[in-house]
Amino acid sequence: SWPTGSRNVPGQVSNCTPLAACSRGFAMTAVPINQLARNKGVKYTCEITGSPATLVCSECPVYFATHEHFDIWWRGIGNLIAQDIVVLRAPPKMIGSEEERKRRSEELMGIRKELLELCTETAQKFLVQGKYELAVPGALQSLKFAIDVFGSEATELVPSYLLLAEANLGLRRLKIAEEFLSLANWNILKHPQAGSSMMSNLQRNFGRLYAAQQRYNEALQAFATDIYHSSLEFGPENIRSAPSYFHMGRVFQSHQKSDRAASFYAKVVDVYSKFLEAWMSEGTGEQSSEITSVEVEEAIEIVKHIAEYHEKRTESDGSDQSKMGVGEGRYTLGLLLAYTGDLGSGRDYLNAALETFLSSVGTDHSKTKACQKHLETLEKRGAVV
Repeated sequence: SWPTGSRNVPGQVSNCTPLAACSRGFAMTAVPINQLARNKGVKYTCEITGSPATLVCSECPVYFATHEHFDIWWRGIGNLIAQDIVVLRAPPKMIGSEEERKRRSEELMGIRKELLELCTETAQKFLVQGKYELAVPGALQSLKFAIDVFGSEATELVPSYLLLAEANLGLRRLKIAEEFLSLANWNILKHPQAGSSMMSNLQRNFGRLYAAQQRYNEALQAFATDIYHSSLEFGPENIRSAPSYFHMGRVFQSHQKSDRAASFYAKVVDVYSKFLEAWMSEGTGEQSSEITSVEVEEAIEIVKHIAEYHEKRTESDGSDQSKMGVGEGRYTLGLLLAYTGDLGSGRDYLNAALETFLSSVGTDHSKTKACQKHLETLEKRGAVV
């Protein structure tokens, strides 16, 4: 929600671009709204909850019901966009020629588009890190900017709906999550041209919802549909399809169906490792345009989960298959960390993987040789022992 009378009010464009706002260390607080200065008929609502507001940010026209809501907003997104909110919500300047007003309007729209991208990426990062409460402000702001830029019926709103659904799933607010998923679903139904990528993300979040509700058969169906659309969009072996297989595996893990879970997890690790091996072979050290930094963070969390899963299985059954799963998880994690530029940690994980491969499959196995080769490559790139 946003304060009535203060949303979408154009003003003078300053030199404060979104990037400039990001670099500033403003320390703001929330103070009581000055009731005497309130314009007649204007109602202020909380930026986080939409309930009546009693506080306002000390430096920008953003309103809150409690200090806790301000703190969440500030840490979640406010520290990055506060100065731009001042620009966007400033009272309109009525003087100037039509050409000046048009140019000012275009500049404001440019700021909104940049902030939409910034808010979306920030929310995604918090989701990957499991900081769901902090993901909410950025997701809400991204929805507001998407409406400002594209209108209230556009398919460009769907990514923001899905961010909000995922954040609320993480917070176990299942009813709210389902409402946002329904909004996204209805939007896509009205726009059949939305594409497979959007449908994949929608079904993935429906699968998470059903899994949280312990509706496992429906979760499996949703994740299967996710895999189908992801494969259509990117290809079944593409790195962006890997999370689809992972979520299917997690449902089987919850069902205690270890063999099926392990099968899907093996597929995930295989997809990631092939991509990373190809990247290592290029030898440039430059990151690929095929995957974003947020997707790399997600990949690291996914592979960590899989490696820990195999470690627990090894403790219980001690089989060579489980040990191989541990080694492949560490191997892929080492390559991922090297991809991010953390060569030292990458080398540590590859060394751990090499020990596992040597003890379980020996020196002549292809994985053992590949691990040794990549360790030599990292040595040349200057990894610190």
